[in-house]
Amino acid sequence: MDAWGKAAARADQAGFDVVELHAAHGYLIHSFLSPEANQRTDDYGGSEANRLRFAIEVAESVRANWPAPKPLFVRLSIEDEAGWGPAENARLVRILKTKGVDVIDCSTGGLNSKVPNFFRLNEYGYQVQFADYIRREADIMTMAVGLIIHGDQAEAILQDKKADLVAVGREFIHNPNWAMDAAQKLGVDPTFSTVPPQMGYWLEKRARRGFGGNPSTWQKGIASDS
Repeated sequence: MDAWGKAAARADQAGFDVVELHAAHGYLIHSFLSPEANQRTDDYGGSEANRLRFAIEVAESVRANWPAPKPLFVRLSIEDEAGWGPAENARLVRILKTKGVDVIDCSTGGLNSKVPNFFRLNEYGYQVQFADYIRREADIMTMAVGLIIHGDQAEAILQDKKADLVAVGREFIHNPNWAMDAAQKLGVDPTFSTVPPQMGYWLEKRARRGFGGNPSTWQKGIASDS
């Protein structure tokens, strides 16, 4: 456990503002949680309490070496159809909250060998339901992930109180200016004031003439996540 704590201390010394423990997608911490993956016969296997032990001790070690004002996130696979689902995760999260974890990053999958039927990849925000569930059941801040593509889609998740944060990954690869596009879509920065002035001036001038363009976040027809 010391190695996890030392890593957190190094992250703090390097100036990072947030640390996230990756306890999802079949990686080490996740493999301890599932009764199908964890076949140990010592204090870290068998009963649910034993299978939770590793995750809890890692969180304790990291929190002890990570400054209290800085948030600690944990990424969990809330459902993977491998004997570890939403109800089990909610029980774990309630404990992690007492250990100083601030936010749960809610993903899915990792231990099952087949693609689970909850991966409805034709739906935007297909994992938002899990952030909503953990937020309600464990009374903790959550972060929603998974096919969150449009700025107004992300804003709706927050306004509907289905999550407290939204993570966007691959859409930034598709559109490195996603944040600027979303700000335009939501009316946060209509004059491009957050863009360096040598660029913002020309963008604002073009927009005033009615040639603002249609950035990717302006697409209509957001699919339901129900």
